[in-house]
Amino acid sequence: MQKNRISVKAMVLLGLMVALNVVLGRFSIQIVPQVRISVLGFIPIAMAAYLLGPVYGALTGALGDIVNFFFFTHVYGPYFPGYTVTALLSGAWYGFVLHGKKVTWTRAALCIVPVILLGEMGLNSVWTYVLYGDTLWANLPMRLITNLIECPLKIALLVGMTRLLDRFPKSYLKL
Repeated sequence: MQKNRISVKAMVLLGLMVALNVVLGRFSIQIVPQVRISVLGFIPIAMAAYLLGPVYGALTGALGDIVNFFFFTHVYGPYFPGYTVTALLSGAWYGFVLHGKKVTWTRAALCIVPVILLGEMGLNSVWTYVLYGDTLWANLPMRLITNLIECPLKIALLVGMTRLLDRFPKSYLKL
């Protein structure tokens, strides 16, 4: 009667993806306090969205951001819900673009580029301005450089990871 129940497998995968997001997010290069290069942290969010859909992608992004705050406050600074909103929207976008579809290079670019332009360069620049009062335009050139480096790497990782997942028997991925 209740079709909207969350399966145990889906909840376990969600928890694993959040934990993996926290761990892989630690592998980054800090350039200045507001800018860092990180190409691995998005993978669990994208994989949850690819396998489970936009809601799970959004939850993975948002919960990953909150857990990161609790464990690494000294690294990321104070909690600000704007960054959580950006992570939530990114995960939802990944789900809308990826879930139930074959991931091609074009689809991967359609997935990554808007998240970088609207989320990381747009919203996160605004959140940094709100938090630290830096001029919006002062950090933009550095963000542009780091995102130009990250974009092709993220696209290649996304295509590679989804192709790897497609090799698994469908019974393993049935959630």
